[in-house]
Amino acid sequence: MISKDKKSMLVGLTGGIASGKSTVLKYLSENGYAVIDADKLGHRVLDPVNPGFQKVVETFGKEILHPDGTVNRQVLGRIVFADPRRLMQLNKISHPMIAEMIENEYEKLVSNSVNKIVFLEAALLIEANWHKVCGQIWVVTVDPAEAMKRLKERDGLSKADARSRINSQLAPEERLAYADVVLKNDGLQKDLVFQTQLALQQLKQAKFGVSLA
Repeated sequence: MISKDKKSMLVGLTGGIASGKSTVLKYLSENGYAVIDADKLGHRVLDPVNPGFQKVVETFGKEILHPDGTVNRQVLGRIVFADPRRLMQLNKISHPMIAEMIENEYEKLVSNSVNKIVFLEAALLIEANWHKVCGQIWVVTVDPAEAMKRLKERDGLSKADARSRINSQLAPEERLAYADVVLKNDGLQKDLVFQTQLALQQLKQAKFGVSLA
């Protein structure tokens, strides 16, 4: 279990789908911060060499597979986002495995991190209760209509499919109740980056008691 202490910190980065979390994570990574991408860890669960793969296939059937035997994530996504019960089944399989990988990644990254800060980007940070081991929670927000537009353009989803993905997650106000820092992604990308820079300054001041100005 990841412990909260004054020597190191796990910062949770979350937000609704298509909110701009990846932009923030990319900035952090490019500027030397240790980052964990929970979505990428989730992909590992669906890798044929992972024990979770067989459990997922047993639960959802071989119709979720590509001809080469790998999971067709689009097909699986349509199934689970259309039915909350099926989504719960998938989460019950994947979340414990992802949590273990997060812990392993954190221990590895924090030991090599100069500032002892690691960022965890996870859309389901709060739903999966991973927020409980975080020293801070950063929430990226975006207008729901803009999120819908991005999903349709980015992932080629229909309006119905985009809405089902958005509705499967926490309502924005529920997520904001956990936020220590709110990053508003309603303008240009450079505005989101600027807010991230300010949040980093405040984080380091809080952790180390020094100003970065």
